Amino acid sequence: MNQPYSPLPSGTGQGERPGKVVSALAAPMLPNTEVNASIQALSQRVARLEQASRQWKWLASGALAALAIIVLLGAAAGKRVKSPAELRAQHLVLVDKADKARAELTLVSDDQPALVLLDDAGKPRLMLALSKYGEPLLSFVDAGGTRRLVLSLDLYGTMLRLTDDAGNPRAALVVPSVGEPGLELLSKDDQVLWHAP
Repeated sequence: MNQPYSPLPSGTGQGERPGKVVSALAAPMLPNTEVNASIQALSQRVARLEQASRQWKWLASGALAALAIIVLLGAAAGKRVKSPAELRAQHLVLVDKADKARAELTLVSDDQPALVLLDDAGKPRLMLALSKYGEPLLSFVDAGGTRRLVLSLDLYGTMLRLTDDAGNPRAALVVPSVGEPGLELLSKDDQVLWHAP
């Protein structure tokens, strides 16, 4: 019956120490001391090379990690500095440190733009807008929400209108495109008290 090939010499069982196996394999080389010295020198050299290789691997890994951190920090810093060339929105709100709205840039009726400034209570106090015909309009609003002073420019000229607490027109100054300027003072029930010319 054929036995399977085993690199170990016969007689080495599981109970024996591995050193016996190595010494049994190396036994034929013992008489040649020159070869034995060369093997020992090569073993020492391989051990030194393996140790140097491990050191270089650790050094390369550290350098690669440091480079990755530098690249990531540089990319993050670059993102903070860049700002968009254009910002597109239909409603923009400016807030204070307490996160309360203080100004709005928005679209009002007829898709016309408006800039609204708000007081501490969040009430509109000043509005710059365009009318549905694209004419500029500047309104000053009191704490109750009444437009008290309105300055407008239209096809016919410029008008400054002043109102009372209830929002009734009380005075108007008109500078028409053609003709003479006019001034009117009105009563609470919208009757002309005085005018010029």
